[in-house]
Amino acid sequence: QQQQQQQQLQPQVAAAPATPTATQHGSLVLPKQRRARPLIFTQNFMLYRSTVDIQEAADAARRRCQVGAALGAGGFAGLLASVSSIVPLPALLMLVGGAMANGYVLTVIAQRLIRNIAARHVERLTLLPVPEVDQSSPDAEDKDKADKEDGFRSVLFDAATVEERLRATSELRLEVRTGNADRWFSLIDALSPADGANCGESRFAEELGEGTLNGAAAAQPAPLADLIGKLGLLHVNLEAGTCTDQALLDAILHTSKVAVDERVESRPDAGAALAVAPGSTVPGPMLSDLTRGDVAEAKSMTVTEAPAETIEKLGRRALLGGTSVFVAGGLFVAGEAARGEDGVARWNNLNLP
Repeated sequence: QQQQQQQQLQPQVAAAPATPTATQHGSLVLPKQRRARPLIFTQNFMLYRSTVDIQEAADAARRRCQVGAALGAGGFAGLLASVSSIVPLPALLMLVGGAMANGYVLTVIAQRLIRNIAARHVERLTLLPVPEVDQSSPDAEDKDKADKEDGFRSVLFDAATVEERLRATSELRLEVRTGNADRWFSLIDALSPADGANCGESRFAEELGEGTLNGAAAAQPAPLADLIGKLGLLHVNLEAGTCTDQALLDAILHTSKVAVDERVESRPDAGAALAVAPGSTVPGPMLSDLTRGDVAEAKSMTVTEAPAETIEKLGRRALLGGTSVFVAGGLFVAGEAARGEDGVARWNNLNLP
């Protein structure tokens, strides 16, 4: 019986795998997940600066909207003058209302839209110093002792990538200057390791489109990578800007960390097109208030076009729309001027050279 029990135990012992956190290579035991030194900044480090003048683009679009509104008002005035004698009063009131609505859209709504679009433009991204670990604390002493005793661990520290070092950083403070506001927030890990498996399964199912996020997963803060990549709340134009560390910038833009302790203030140097009135809310949502559920619901609203290009297109469309209304009103005025004694409009009555 003892021999039978030993024979039954032998396959179990042979099938016992090695520890999942290590892989053997010859006489060395290499950990699967390399340890990395966290990122530490002792002074402000400007990581990215845009070369696009968003203020100039906003001012140009604002002028075009104002010109378009003026042309539209002139076109509606000509239309009203030409048809006032033959159109009933209710129709004239409708035309007046259309003229007022057109002017409101091109002056007020367009101005508000320009501010909201400029809030996505990242003009400058700066990394701020983080509180350093107290070297006299027991944790710091144990860490230094372990680093001195294990020389191979130091080699792994030096071989770590920027993504691994960012992942090992408990807190990273950022200052983001947009077209009309300054944002300060910190990036931290969203969940504890115990909840990481459930979060990963929910996010994997979300990306595959299989099912929806449950209540707990939907209420979790949205990662910065989703806010930038899926919602486009911040736009970093790598083609029109200077970057001091491309690998670090890519790691931040694709990080799974979440934004906390966010503070937003309007820029004091913003021009007339982007200035926020005192007491008004700064355009754009708070990044720290958005959840995974918000990202899942708004995935179809992703915008990939550069904010400066969007603002420029908005100004051109406003100018084109105002010109079209002005031309239409001019045609009505010309038609009324071309009417003869019989009431029929003829080109010969215009007395064109």
